[in-house]
Amino acid sequence: MKKTGLLLAALLASALHVGPGFAQTPSPATPAASASSAGADAAAQDFGRLSVDGGTASEDIALARQAIFDGALDAASRLIDDASMALERARVDNTAFQKAETDLQPARTKTTHSTHTSSASSAPVAWLPVDGELVLNESIEPTPEKTAAVAAANRHLRAGNTARAGEVLKVSGIDADYIIAAVPLEQTRKDVARAAKFIKSNPYKASEALRDAQNAVRYAAVNVQAASQQPSPVPQAK
Repeated sequence: MKKTGLLLAALLASALHVGPGFAQTPSPATPAASASSAGADAAAQDFGRLSVDGGTASEDIALARQAIFDGALDAASRLIDDASMALERARVDNTAFQKAETDLQPARTKTTHSTHTSSASSAPVAWLPVDGELVLNESIEPTPEKTAAVAAANRHLRAGNTARAGEVLKVSGIDADYIIAAVPLEQTRKDVARAAKFIKSNPYKASEALRDAQNAVRYAAVNVQAASQQPSPVPQAK
C-alpha cells in the first residue's frame, strides 16, 4: 500500500455511503437515517487522514532493520534517529485516533483473528494511520472489470484526486473497503527509543526493538459503498 494523504471525508462527499465500521454504536432510539449519517461522520473523523510523518517513520524503521542486517550500523543509527524525529512530528499532526487493539486486526485473515483477540488489549490507545488502500469488498465476486476499477480509484487517491476516485466507484457500482494500516503511537516511540539505545552496543537487540515496532501494525476497514443510482421519476401525464 502506498501513502496517499487521503482525506476520506472528501471521498465520502463524492456521493458515497460509508458503513459505520469502527464508529461508536448508535443508541437504539436513534432513527436509522440519523444513525447511518452519524456512523459515516464518525468513520470519516477517525480514519480520515493518513500521517505523512508516521508513514515516513515506518519506512525508516524498515530501512534501519535492513541496514543492521547489512552491517551498516552508522546508516542504521541515522535512520533510527530519523524515525524518532518523524514520530515526534506525527504526535502533533492531528491524525491519531483512539481505538482499542481488540477493534483492529493484525492481518486480514481468519487464522490470526483468534490468537489476536485473546492477547489484545481492550483499552483505547492512540493509533497512527500510516498507510491506506482501497480493496474490493470480500463479499463481491472479483472480475477483471471490478479489479481494474478499484485499481483506477487507488491511482486517483495516490494523485490526491479523491473526487475522481469516488466517481470511479460510483459509476462502476462497486462496494470497496478502505483498509488502513495503523501503529500504536506511544509504543512505537518506545520501540524506536529502545533501538536507539542499543544500536551501538547490541545491534541484535536494536533490530529486535525495530521488529517489535513493525509487528505492532494493525488494520482497520471502512466500507465504502457506491451510492445507488435511482432513476428520476417520470412525470405523470395530466
